[in-house]
Amino acid sequence: MGLTDHETLTCDVLVVGGGGAGLRAAIAARQAGTDVLLVSKTQIANTTNTYFSKAVIAAPGLGDSADSGAVHITDTVEGGCHLNDRQMVARVAEGAGAEVAFLEKCGVRFGMDAGKIRVLGIPGHSFPRHIHGENWVGRDLVLPLKSKAQQLGVRMMAHLFVSRLLVDSGRIGGAAAIATDGRFMVLQAKTVILATGGYARIFLNTNNAPGITGDGQALAFNAGLPLMDMEFVQFYPTALGTRGNRLLLYERLLTQPRAALIDPDGEDILGRHGIADPSKVTRDQLARILMSEISNGGGQEQVIRMDLSQIPDDTARQLAQLLPPRWFRGEKVFAVAPTAHFCMGGIVTDPDGQTALPGLFAAGEAAAGVHGANRLGGNALAEIFTMGAVAGRKAAELAGTLASPAVAGEAVSEEKNRLIQLFQTDGERPRRLIQDLQALMWKRVGIIRRAEELAAALRQIEGTWPEMAVCSPGDLIRRLEFENMRLVARLVCRAALERTESRGSHFREDHPTENNSDWLQNIIQTKAAGEVASHLRKAVGDEAVTGERDAGSGR
Repeated sequence: MGLTDHETLTCDVLVVGGGGAGLRAAIAARQAGTDVLLVSKTQIANTTNTYFSKAVIAAPGLGDSADSGAVHITDTVEGGCHLNDRQMVARVAEGAGAEVAFLEKCGVRFGMDAGKIRVLGIPGHSFPRHIHGENWVGRDLVLPLKSKAQQLGVRMMAHLFVSRLLVDSGRIGGAAAIATDGRFMVLQAKTVILATGGYARIFLNTNNAPGITGDGQALAFNAGLPLMDMEFVQFYPTALGTRGNRLLLYERLLTQPRAALIDPDGEDILGRHGIADPSKVTRDQLARILMSEISNGGGQEQVIRMDLSQIPDDTARQLAQLLPPRWFRGEKVFAVAPTAHFCMGGIVTDPDGQTALPGLFAAGEAAAGVHGANRLGGNALAEIFTMGAVAGRKAAELAGTLASPAVAGEAVSEEKNRLIQLFQTDGERPRRLIQDLQALMWKRVGIIRRAEELAAALRQIEGTWPEMAVCSPGDLIRRLEFENMRLVARLVCRAALERTESRGSHFREDHPTENNSDWLQNIIQTKAAGEVASHLRKAVGDEAVTGERDAGSGR
């Protein structure tokens, strides 16, 4: 089965991605009076990272009166090891409160205490400033947003995979896409917003929703745009099972009296590593500790468990929405493992979300800049809503000044022919090669990195891979996902090799210190004559940061 003759859809603003950032951007653009089309390769809202998140948002000023946007900025930059884009951080810190109010107007209900929104503290933040959806799950947030977008008249199309950005006279003109039923689509737009999420699915162990495969980053890179900070991937330390597909929030659970992380002999792991207060350990530190314990089995991976057997019943009732259902059926000790959770790297934008290609914007986890080398808890959702709103407004504002693009027919034909030529009956199934790539990345480019392992992974990624059988539109989409994942994996490996220090989520066992004298810089990668070119951009902060120190100290 090939592709059918193409269809053309036109709009003012095209939003690619159906999660929190995409929905918020679409709403903002529609409220500005533009015709908005939102497309997603999966179900809109329901199969996204935002939907499966714990619905925790950091918003300064909701708790302690001494808290402020300025304090939140300082916390975020310190947590990001001073590689953050300060202007973008300020946008998030200063806009998060307004986004909380907007979400409430959309019908979002937050967790409450005595008639007031419950405010919690999370490690890395100077004050309690975190609120959460009433059921501790992201559907509390995105389903009301989807309803709001529909009420406003945002057009939506699910199960549409964008394969290429289309450029018109030096500015964005739309995108080419494939529907799962085999239709080839041309989406013409005055402006485009990429809100496709991160790339954690390049790793075997991840809690990310299916489809988080770096599509937006690959689209931008292949269009000649720069990516930044691709080496920085955050691994959440405690997710259920040995593959880690659902988070157990250690920030809330391990701080309970007598809760513990134990090795196969029942010994307390945190105590052995000198950690008396679990609320003081950061995600990157704990992920490294657990990974070293798992790998310390003499060739056999050891199973780490979170022991919640001593939590009192009244405490458990208060934490019921955070506990696995089987806790209440008598199972109180759970296997846990680190899992790829969030990607700090992405597309380079300005503080309005505008990329180097006029008319193309990026928002949320698809974009780099807010989090630097590491992300503090609660800042992801704060970012997707604030920056989604900013990008949506700016994209609509620009669209209002532009004529409809006239995408060149040659570019459309070239893309359709490229896709048709990928159909063949012989070869490996795309899903198997995707799994091979994921296993390679987890083994050699995961939490604890070494030069020889990174170099070996890069050689394999850049080497020859088997041909793939493409017998249906679904196979074609899987193949294109593999190509995107392979490209992104290549960029992650190259940046991780280049950064010869440890900083934030990036830990080099052969370079275990944070070297501010040489590495207070972002790695920017671009496409040059079909190859990867990189250069360094000095991170400019509010204060001088120099010298070396142990990676993760003080965070």
